[in-house]
Amino acid sequence: MIFFDLGQTLIELSSFKKSMYNSLKKHLSQSNIDLNEIIYKWGHETHRLFMELREKNYINTMELNILSLKNILKTYKIGLSDNIIQTIVDNVWKDFIRNNKLYPDAIYALNQLKQSGYELGLITDGEPNIVDGILQKHNLTNFFNIKVISGKIQVFKPNPLLFYEAINLAKCKPSEGVYVGDSEMDVKGAVEVGLITVIVSRNEIPDPGIGIRPDFRMNSLFELPELISEIDPVKE
Repeated sequence: MIFFDLGQTLIELSSFKKSMYNSLKKHLSQSNIDLNEIIYKWGHETHRLFMELREKNYINTMELNILSLKNILKTYKIGLSDNIIQTIVDNVWKDFIRNNKLYPDAIYALNQLKQSGYELGLITDGEPNIVDGILQKHNLTNFFNIKVISGKIQVFKPNPLLFYEAINLAKCKPSEGVYVGDSEMDVKGAVEVGLITVIVSRNEIPDPGIGIRPDFRMNSLFELPELISEIDPVKE
């Protein structure tokens, strides 16, 4: 069983900033504030809150975006109603679902693995409606026999519960499964439950505090089908 992360592994996230810009512009176009500056700070505040809250009570992706945007707007003394902030965040995700891009090597790897008879699964952070929208845009829904999404389980990666859930649904041993992600933080939970782990380097920023060593690293998913055929986890 081959499990994949979604964002930064199969799907590019570069267009998310453009989606943020398009949505903010509708409500802050009269302001003299640099929207790119707000976007930069919004992204950093979202990451800060995620790292702070991910081990506490679950907060979904939309709520995280709303809370972080509120915090940033306060620093600029910009007063927007809760309804407008909700609308800004909703429009960001709608725009992203419409305009996100699939990595060229992703569809190659998925096709090759599927044709070779491997079952594929998805283990990703996000909300089910967002994940489903992205998969439908790229006609990927039928690739995945199993989908484990943080918004459904209500824990974020690297919590091992997500990976245990995937293993249980797949009815496989950890040694019979491979998890493909894009960073040490991403694969940490997979390492803890005993899955074979692969990091595909998509401009990964190393985190010295994680110290996780995946079983394999690669620069592109074009390399993945050959690797899988060599280790053949199903035969473990």
